[in-house]
Amino acid sequence: MAKRSEPVRKSVKEVLEDLRLGHREAAFNGPEAALKYLNRTMEGQQNLPNGVKAVAFDLLGEAKAQLQDWEGVEAALKGFLANLEAMEEALGHGFREALEATTILERGVQARSEQGDFHGALDLCERALALDLGAHWQAKRDSLDWAR
Repeated sequence: MAKRSEPVRKSVKEVLEDLRLGHREAAFNGPEAALKYLNRTMEGQQNLPNGVKAVAFDLLGEAKAQLQDWEGVEAALKGFLANLEAMEEALGHGFREALEATTILERGVQARSEQGDFHGALDLCERALALDLGAHWQAKRDSLDWAR
């Protein structure tokens, strides 16, 4: 009898690298192509690790922002925040670098500002400061301080 081959099991970091590579290739054709790739990936892989989903939502938010789909950015932001803890667990020591490479919080501030939700934009600045994402977040928060 022939021995049945085992399915290939990739680590979270390998799945993440595949996602980034596929997104980079799709993004060469514009935000619509990037969006199509990300939607297919997220729909087609129900077993996509939650830590990778956080990065997928980040990339999705960037594509939605390029298309000025502010409600789509907000939805991607919610998905990112829901999977942020899983991203930290999955990436371990690589979490800080991956988090600093994300743009979803900035796109969220942009989307909320475009929609007139300045309190929500201010809340995202506070969240970014709590995550220690850099001094520029202090400046963003200060520029929105009037919304308090």
